[in-house]
Amino acid sequence: MKKKTKLPFRMMPASWGLKGKSRDIAEAEYYYEGDDLEKRLAEINASTEDDATIAKLEIDLRNEKISSSDFDKRVAGIKKEPYVNVLSMGVDPENVAQGYFELDWNEEFIKMLQSAGMTGKNDEEIVNKWFNAVCRTVLLQEKADLDYGLQAGGNGVIKRQNPPAKSNGTE
Repeated sequence: MKKKTKLPFRMMPASWGLKGKSRDIAEAEYYYEGDDLEKRLAEINASTEDDATIAKLEIDLRNEKISSSDFDKRVAGIKKEPYVNVLSMGVDPENVAQGYFELDWNEEFIKMLQSAGMTGKNDEEIVNKWFNAVCRTVLLQEKADLDYGLQAGGNGVIKRQNPPAKSNGTE
């Protein structure tokens, strides 16, 4: 929020002789307060425009103006990185084997999937194919983990034998 000031900053004796970054900081402190001051100082201290934008988003996150997932998605977009997140998951109480996942993603994620060979009529179809492939991989891995160490005719129970007792040589 901007402060109500009567005199422009350049008219204040404290501003005379200040140059560069120190002048920008003093001017920001003169004109702004609260979140606006934090954001202006972030702009001044950032080395790039992207760094300034991310710093402002961090302020919004800290002040609970945006959610953590919204912050992560925006930062990924700024950095041109793929992003996917599970927003929610639901289970049908009548049939617990039925359920759904609600996903959120960015354009870079779609590009990554397309470059990996996934195709579809639209973004949702591409993501759905990817998610189904991930689920299949989890199932296959789970099946491989269950089969490990079990031979034909086994009942699914792994028996552990205790090692023989050590002899102390006095027998």
